Amino acid sequence: MRALCSVATLIHDTYLPIYLQDVLGLSNTKIGNLQAIAQFLCNASKSLSGTLADVLSPARMIIFGTVLTTLNKPMFAGSGAVYAAFGTVATLYWVTAGKVFDRMSKGIREAPGKALIGELAAASGDRPEGAFGLRQAMATAGALVGASIAGLAYKLSGQNYILTFALATIPATIALVITCSAFGDMAKSAGAAKKKAKAVADARSDSEKAADIQLSLPEKVKALTGALQPAYWQALIVVSLLYFARFDASFITLRAKLVMSKAQLPLLTSIMMVVQAFLAAPAGLRAKRSIADRNQVLLVGYAAMIAADLTFALVPTVYGMLAGSFFVGVHMALTHGVTLGMVASYIPATEVPGIGRITGTCWSFTDFVFGIILAYSNSVAGRLSDITVRANIGNIGCFFGGTAATLLSGTALLAFCAFGSLGRDDALATRKAPKAA
Repeated sequence: MRALCSVATLIHDTYLPIYLQDVLGLSNTKIGNLQAIAQFLCNASKSLSGTLADVLSPARMIIFGTVLTTLNKPMFAGSGAVYAAFGTVATLYWVTAGKVFDRMSKGIREAPGKALIGELAAASGDRPEGAFGLRQAMATAGALVGASIAGLAYKLSGQNYILTFALATIPATIALVITCSAFGDMAKSAGAAKKKAKAVADARSDSEKAADIQLSLPEKVKALTGALQPAYWQALIVVSLLYFARFDASFITLRAKLVMSKAQLPLLTSIMMVVQAFLAAPAGLRAKRSIADRNQVLLVGYAAMIAADLTFALVPTVYGMLAGSFFVGVHMALTHGVTLGMVASYIPATEVPGIGRITGTCWSFTDFVFGIILAYSNSVAGRLSDITVRANIGNIGCFFGGTAATLLSGTALLAFCAFGSLGRDDALATRKAPKAA
């Protein structure tokens, strides 16, 4: 399911930045602001869906998010009809709405999915880095297929954006069928279990109910934050700083189109995804061996990100773009799943007295923070790019900003390893979890 959704997204996202700039006339700043809004709302929807997953079950929210994703994909293909009927401005609003809807539907799937992976890993007694690494490998394999389909469709259709976008509906529909088949019984059993629990609770005496822990809202917030150790907050700071360097790949596309033909652009995504598909799972398995191994994997990934940013900025050739894409692939393979696994390892998988299950809620908060960071990251990246364009040195400002953010994150990781909790095995959260529903 994750892989198929990635296929669908990359089919339209591969050429969407070019469509926005060349057909609709958007500047780097405006494209950055659009990506910022989309990323923020994506993570805001994760905030809501994670909390609902604790109440309704992760399976139900995953199915709901996949339904919305399937309904969203035809919007990009419909932009051609909107352009013909109403012109550029209306098409811009239409594509913006489609992009926002796409990211929000992804957000609704993401937090419950992460919570479910964390709970299943906890139930098995294993650390989550390996599971998140495999998840990332599947997603990147799907993205590789999607980018390849986009490039082939764009070429065979005579560089027709709309026909290329239309193909995204096919893998999204298949993903919905598979998701309903895989999680349908789990969602039904979760609903039946909640009804049974409610019936048991209603049958209890008043004295038994009074014996339960009853917390006010401020007390629940205090209990929730108290359940999270300092290591969680330190990991959140490290990953948040790294996410400042994770502006959207649109800026790579806009940089590369100056030295590459449009038909060649999907090759960049293909390189990134091939590297991720091969390295993400092994990186996750290496990272779960020990805290020291995890931190070493992350630092190597940070070095790859710095190499990527400097290559994109300073080597404006076809080979420079290809090399930069390779380094981005290495970075994402070594850090994306591992950072999520690091955060998950500090989230308690046990129930908190007076609150109950909190994994989804914790991921909601985590993703909300990441959403704010990514929104600012894309907005700042667009502004930095336009600043360097006006200075006649090209749209490279975003890459220097990414280098600075990566260095800050690496420094924070080293500091928290030496003086905080990120270098200690005893800081890991309790990994025994209730049976995931």
